[in-house]
Amino acid sequence: MIGSSIHDRRTCSAFLAAALLGALTPALLPATQAEAAPPGRVCLFQDREGAGGAGHVAWAIRDPKDSGHWIWGATEGPANGTYVPAGSSNGSWIKGGTWKQLPASISLARYDNYRCTNTAGGNLKAAQQTYGRMKANGYAVLTNNCLTKSLEIFRSFAPALTGSSLPEGRTTPNDYFENSLDGARGWEAVRSY
Repeated sequence: MIGSSIHDRRTCSAFLAAALLGALTPALLPATQAEAAPPGRVCLFQDREGAGGAGHVAWAIRDPKDSGHWIWGATEGPANGTYVPAGSSNGSWIKGGTWKQLPASISLARYDNYRCTNTAGGNLKAAQQTYGRMKANGYAVLTNNCLTKSLEIFRSFAPALTGSSLPEGRTTPNDYFENSLDGARGWEAVRSY
């Protein structure tokens, strides 16, 4: 009987300790782990037939402070030609909402594929400010286009996106989307849009 009583006390003590540990675990976690925001995410969309077969891209960014909120946009470039001077309309646009609202966006209806990568965080305001600069800085088909502007917006959102995770965009949008990102660290496989 005495052995049973000791066993019962040990069992009760073990259950009590487990319950207390479970209740205290969030308080015992390091502050960065307990308070970590959801990760950011960037996605690049491909229109394979755009720009006479060279391709066209659009971008999307998930807010790391609100995983249900995204912003997305593109630079469409000039209707007839390869250059737009700074200060003139270069066909840039931006929208925001949920991931489910993104496909319904009339502006994204022409895209075929997309691929994404997660970021440890991000600064949505910095991305929006960069978009504002990109919208006002003209367009040049080889050096200041839909791809280079998208990459600049990604880099301002998450400065860690450089080098091996976000190569330079000195190629066509299709080549970048299909080949450069294949060798880039962290990018997911191509998905149909």
